[in-house]
Amino acid sequence: MDDAEIWVRHKDDLVRYAAVLIGPSDAEDVVSTIVLRVLNRRGLSDLDDPRTYLFRAVLNECRTRAVRRKVSLGIADLPEPPPPEPRREVVDAVLALPVRQRAATYLVYWADLSIADAAHVMGARPGTVKRYLHLARGRLRGVLDEHVHVE
Repeated sequence: MDDAEIWVRHKDDLVRYAAVLIGPSDAEDVVSTIVLRVLNRRGLSDLDDPRTYLFRAVLNECRTRAVRRKVSLGIADLPEPPPPEPRREVVDAVLALPVRQRAATYLVYWADLSIADAAHVMGARPGTVKRYLHLARGRLRGVLDEHVHVE
């Protein structure tokens, strides 16, 4: 597979992933930055596993940008939300998670990857991804419990 075919095959998934991590306004910029960085060094076809490499690079770039901003990542609309439309507080709660927890949540629950596959994409161990998911569920439970008791 040549560079163009790899790009066409993974671009949309990478942009959706970046949109969840950093917001839709910066998602395409993050993906473009990563691809250009790779192409300046070598071709996408030279990578052993381009999909995994690119997903991991997007996660790292989003984390770097979040640190540079020194503020929490902005709230954005989730691409392809689960049916039926989620309540706004659920979307806000997911998007308020730290980047790694949000990445694990997206990969396992939205992209439907196994924990092992999500760990591979994130460059982490399966136990680490399980821990991120556990922490995310705890945070989500706390935030959502507040909304249930208030209403």
